[in-house]
Amino acid sequence: MIKLIKAIAFIGILFIVGCGDKYFADGGNQPSNQSGVLGVSTMDYLKSQSEFDTLTTLIRLTGLEEAVNSKGNTFLAPRDYSIHNYFELLFTDPENKPATLDAIPKEEMDKIAQILKNYIIPNEEIVRSKLLTTYSYVTTLGGKRARFNIVQQDYLGNVNMGAKSIIFSLNTSPTGQPERYQSIQVATADLRSTNGVLHLLNSDTHIFGFN
Repeated sequence: MIKLIKAIAFIGILFIVGCGDKYFADGGNQPSNQSGVLGVSTMDYLKSQSEFDTLTTLIRLTGLEEAVNSKGNTFLAPRDYSIHNYFELLFTDPENKPATLDAIPKEEMDKIAQILKNYIIPNEEIVRSKLLTTYSYVTTLGGKRARFNIVQQDYLGNVNMGAKSIIFSLNTSPTGQPERYQSIQVATADLRSTNGVLHLLNSDTHIFGFN
């Protein structure tokens, strides 16, 4: 029986290692409860995780590596699955879908750069222990108003019981219009890189750019 279990585990490892990264693919293997000191920069950590391959490539293509790695900032990382869904909405015609990220038209890449800036909170280290159930407001690198708060509920939906989660919300209204926030839950919070704080967003309920 023990030999059988070891054989199944070995086959599983081979399967994981053998699966190559696909265009806009999401690895989906990040443990939701990981927290702690990373010992590397935000970008270096993201580059080491296959589920952020598309994200890190877009950050490089838009010239935002330095901004993501700026000292004392917070970066909220959307997983590749969220970005994949964004591209599905953007390129509805399969024949016109760019074959690679490098082939994305400049006009669209400029929009992506602006979107990425709204996941960067400059000069602010947002951590769970400093947040309340009431809203705290900040401004993103992209100039959008964002807010953070804590929600607490257990797996049965009971409020004020169970784990505490960070909610990240972005004002998606045009300038001059009444504020309208779209929210996403942080799946993995308080990862401390050598330059700042990193939060990993829930990919199941979020589309890149809050679309």
